[in-house]
Amino acid sequence: MVVRIKRHPAGREEFNVDMEPKATLLELLIKLKEEEDPTLTFRSMCRAGICGTCAVKVNGKPVLACSVRVENLGEELFIEPLEGYRIIKDLAVEHETIYERLRLAKVWLMPAQEYEVLPHHLERVSRSHECILCGICDSVCPVLQTGSSFGGPLVLTRLYKHLYDPRNIKQDLENLFGLNPQLCTHCMNCSYACPKRLMPEAHIREEELLLVDKGLLRKESGGFEFLGF
Repeated sequence: MVVRIKRHPAGREEFNVDMEPKATLLELLIKLKEEEDPTLTFRSMCRAGICGTCAVKVNGKPVLACSVRVENLGEELFIEPLEGYRIIKDLAVEHETIYERLRLAKVWLMPAQEYEVLPHHLERVSRSHECILCGICDSVCPVLQTGSSFGGPLVLTRLYKHLYDPRNIKQDLENLFGLNPQLCTHCMNCSYACPKRLMPEAHIREEELLLVDKGLLRKESGGFEFLGF
């Protein structure tokens, strides 16, 4: 198997390696680091698709390295870091920007009092709770890459669960309005790329409609709304 890796700041490097078909992309990277080049740098923690730190691009597609098998990727691989993040070294990118944006958007629960939560209370937001902050959705968002004031699929997906959590003091519509969900082009890139299949675009669409219903946004007319996308 031919593996090409985009190294930062040194360019590309090529390796020839034999791997078991069932091995994951992360296991391939670990083997290269242990047997070929100990300076190869990448992130990984849980190896179980939970921490989100091993996200990379392979043959142009963003994936969790621990969750894809090399047998499904082809005989030639080109591995590179996610787009839209500052590269620290090789495949490792800066994640602090993710946490800073969550802090700025105040994406956290603000309970008013003790509240008994029953399973059916959280059915609506259960999928939003599964976001692992891998950053893949933001890396494929064309609106974010233009430097706009759009909050992005990651932050808006994380905020969604708090908007409809019965323990929250109130729906934080002010924060939601500041994240400009209406700037989403609904290209579906984030939903196609999300390794957890959380459908971020659907959450953004619902948040946009919430602001319209509350009178904070005006629904545009004269477009293609009749198509339902």
